[in-house]
Amino acid sequence: MKILVVHRQEKVTEHIKAVLNDKATIRYANSGLDGLLAARIESFDLIICSTDLPMVTGFELVRSMRTSSVNKNTPVIFLADNCVDEKTEYLGNALGVSAMMALGEVEASLASVVEQKVKINPKKDLISLLSDPGRLN
Repeated sequence: MKILVVHRQEKVTEHIKAVLNDKATIRYANSGLDGLLAARIESFDLIICSTDLPMVTGFELVRSMRTSSVNKNTPVIFLADNCVDEKTEYLGNALGVSAMMALGEVEASLASVVEQKVKINPKKDLISLLSDPGRLN
């Protein structure tokens, strides 16, 4: 599984890696602009994004990604620093975000949310690519 984590603190990425038991390849971006650029050129199975980011907010990142990106349909999980307030919930639902959680809930909830929301495309798996004779021609 390939995950893009967009958060201003790299420690959060390390925490997410630990929670997911290193079952995922994680790419880290520390600003909304870097995350948006990564999401426009590289395909991910999941994007975990803070709502409060420098340069481009998490809301703007998802809105822009949904209109023009290779990740138009990629599940997104919003991370709120303190709690998921009414505004975050409203905007997250409007943008089609798969889940929203406070940073404090990551350890308790993230692994199960990822398991429920992320369906890995078998074509992204190297073994599948190599065993599909149509892809080699």
